[in-house]
Amino acid sequence: MEINDVARRQSWPRRWYSFNKQKIPAIFTTVGTLFFTAFLDFNVQGTEIKLESHIAALKQLTGSTLSNLAAPFMFCIYLISIIQFFNSFTFAKKRSPFGLIMLTILTLLQVFLVIKYTQVYFVEDALREDYVIDAAAKLSYTVFIIGAVMFIIGTFFAWLYVNWKYVKVKED
Repeated sequence: MEINDVARRQSWPRRWYSFNKQKIPAIFTTVGTLFFTAFLDFNVQGTEIKLESHIAALKQLTGSTLSNLAAPFMFCIYLISIIQFFNSFTFAKKRSPFGLIMLTILTLLQVFLVIKYTQVYFVEDALREDYVIDAAAKLSYTVFIIGAVMFIIGTFFAWLYVNWKYVKVKED
């Protein structure tokens, strides 16, 4: 029996998984990064194409103490998601324990920030009688929660595929 016969007998998903399993964390992190960064507010002039999410949600908080917290949380969420994007591709290439630790720490920080960002809207709703969580705020924190879940799944897979015997080879 030749190798080609074995390869033909394996289903396409199994063959893909056996060759690409170390890339799964990068795939989930990429999807999470897209969720974090792709839903920024935009308005296409001359058309009815418009999306209101993060910036519009922050504008609703203007004048409150919590708005001063929500904006830095959002900035940190964006920054960490971009760092995680590159970190996950480095991990997919090397699968080093150091990369895994960085992925885990940044994912935990990201989840914490998403929780705090979401909490701002609910606390504001409880404190102010004139504030109601609108559709933009719901979209904003829902998108961030989905992105955080993608990061958690990616980190879980990274823990499965880490190379604990990784040794960095010094190049001459």
